[in-house]
Amino acid sequence: MNIFDWINEISYNKREWKEFTPEQQVTFDPYMIHRFISMKQDYIEVVNEIQFTPMPKEMLYNLWCEILPKKKTFFRYIKPKKGKINPKLITILAKRFALSEREIKDNYYLIGEDLSKDILLNIGIDEKQIKTLLK
Repeated sequence: MNIFDWINEISYNKREWKEFTPEQQVTFDPYMIHRFISMKQDYIEVVNEIQFTPMPKEMLYNLWCEILPKKKTFFRYIKPKKGKINPKLITILAKRFALSEREIKDNYYLIGEDLSKDILLNIGIDEKQIKTLLK
């Protein structure tokens, strides 16, 4: 069974844990269950409380079956909005701040696009090149 099958079981089918084969029970992944359920705004706080409470898979499955209403629910997976940074821009910023390229990649969100643009303008790079570097 995959994660979507388990989410469907928890939210709609609600079969007993004993009805699953041992092979199916092994595929129950509490981390992924919590991750998907937390994508629904209404359940974030509940997931936060439950995920740090150690319990067997069977108990966790039964708990989610009790908590979630019996209806078809779509838990939209929200991907992080993490764009790729132009390697040339990373190199320029690394030289400017005297840091490694890895440090620039890890902390680019602190620098941001506006400061990057100001730095590139101060270095003497024209507007057209700046637009390509910031894409």
